[in-house]
Amino acid sequence: MTTEQNQAEVNYQKLFLEIRPQLSSYLYRLTANKQDMDDLLQDTYIKISDKISSFRGESSFKTWVFAVATNLARDNRRVNNRWSADAQDKCRAAADASVDVQNRMLKAFAELPEKRFEFAEHINYCFTCLGKNLSLEKQISVILKEIFDFSRIEIAQILDVSEGTVKHLLHDGRKEIQEKFEYRCALINKQGACYQCAQLNDYFQEKKDAAEKVSALSIHPQNTSDQNFTERMKLIKLVDPVQGNGAKIEDTILQILRETIGDQ
Repeated sequence: MTTEQNQAEVNYQKLFLEIRPQLSSYLYRLTANKQDMDDLLQDTYIKISDKISSFRGESSFKTWVFAVATNLARDNRRVNNRWSADAQDKCRAAADASVDVQNRMLKAFAELPEKRFEFAEHINYCFTCLGKNLSLEKQISVILKEIFDFSRIEIAQILDVSEGTVKHLLHDGRKEIQEKFEYRCALINKQGACYQCAQLNDYFQEKKDAAEKVSALSIHPQNTSDQNFTERMKLIKLVDPVQGNGAKIEDTILQILRETIGDQ
């Protein structure tokens, strides 16, 4: 029995609590639904409690837990649902057309600990939406690599596929999401359809400082697509979509989006 295997059997509750914040963030990004996230967290804990004696230490405990959670998530309807590229546009149209929807958003913003709209949090929201355009295997691979810094071999263990397969999933997944970001984002492509970061910032805040925030971003039209993707990932990695300051407003927007596209 390896040292990590023995430690995991003795202290798995403590080890689970240590990785729970990252696991919550991961499952929320897959489901875009807090109830499903909570259910999957609970199911994952029950599963590892039942199977802890089968942990052989062939991967890290964290990788093993993420593999258990991923297998459970694959059976979740919302995880499997793919969204169209214009899902965000439909959400914006619903907000423009309904005073009730606008009031829900304003109420959520008013409940933020700090009454501040951060572009990074909304770029994270965009990443969640665009990630839901990808095949599930690509979405999982990109999230695990870019947000949680798992290696290719660890992702292969989580997905139970070869490292070569993961290499292709990452290459194709990154390419697809880069193209979607570059095409849609008006911060980069002035013909892009989406300028919601700036619009929502100036809608919610008394201080209309969207232009100032745009100029402070490290995302620029002069950058290559790869550079802008890297800069977006740096921002997104700083965001806690479950407990962060902007989590309430972004979750409300996601709820409205799901209602609009019928993913409830």
